[in-house]
Amino acid sequence: MKKYLPLILAGTLLLNACSVSSIMPSWGKSKGRTTQTTAAYQLDSKHWSDVAKLRAEAQRLGTQVQNGKITKVQAALMLNQFRKQHIGSNSVDDNVYEVYQEAAVASQSGKISAEQSKAYIKNALMGWQQRWPYMSNKPKNPAFTNFLLEYMGMQPLQ
Repeated sequence: MKKYLPLILAGTLLLNACSVSSIMPSWGKSKGRTTQTTAAYQLDSKHWSDVAKLRAEAQRLGTQVQNGKITKVQAALMLNQFRKQHIGSNSVDDNVYEVYQEAAVASQSGKISAEQSKAYIKNALMGWQQRWPYMSNKPKNPAFTNFLLEYMGMQPLQ
């Protein structure tokens, strides 16, 4: 069962994360051909400083976990509270956090290994990387998602 849990979790994520209206491109006609129309998109001016704030808070909480002062799940909850208070909330970050928290709970309870937890989060991030270009209402500050993408060594959403 442990071997199939990441696949089940990834499938559930895809079913829960996909919203046809948020991932389907808007299409227009141009000279008889169908083309995707996109508006100019820019990240919020404070986006990268918010990513740095999340990184610093995650490092602080990670130290507390290593020292046995708090659990992984407590750290995940505290990081989410920090995110909402200092940066704000958006649909992409909210979804990625849900996956992050599920992975922390499953890992801490011994249902999955740390490696499986990381793979579960990475799969969710890859899903958002694939959907991002087609989203019509991209959040201006996906700082939590880009923080995790950075941590995993992946390309950020831009």
